[in-house]
Amino acid sequence: MWHLKLVVCIVYDLFDFTLGRLLFPVPFAGEIVGCALCAGLFGTKGMYYGLEAFDFTEVFDGFIPTATIIAIMNKPG
Repeated sequence: MWHLKLVVCIVYDLFDFTLGRLLFPVPFAGEIVGCALCAGLFGTKGMYYGLEAFDFTEVFDGFIPTATIIAIMNKPG
């Protein structure tokens, strides 16, 4: 099951990196969607995705695969 969650997170991060600027014209919309996605997959630990909101420029956060990092942090032992 974890592998499926990892794939979902990788796909979302690729989407955020490539098309996120075009499809999320509203500021912080990508962070809201990412938080909801990660919280749904990993519970409260998924809320770490909200740290992307500290990038007010909306530029650098696309280069950091936050959802993938959260998935790797939650890999079962």
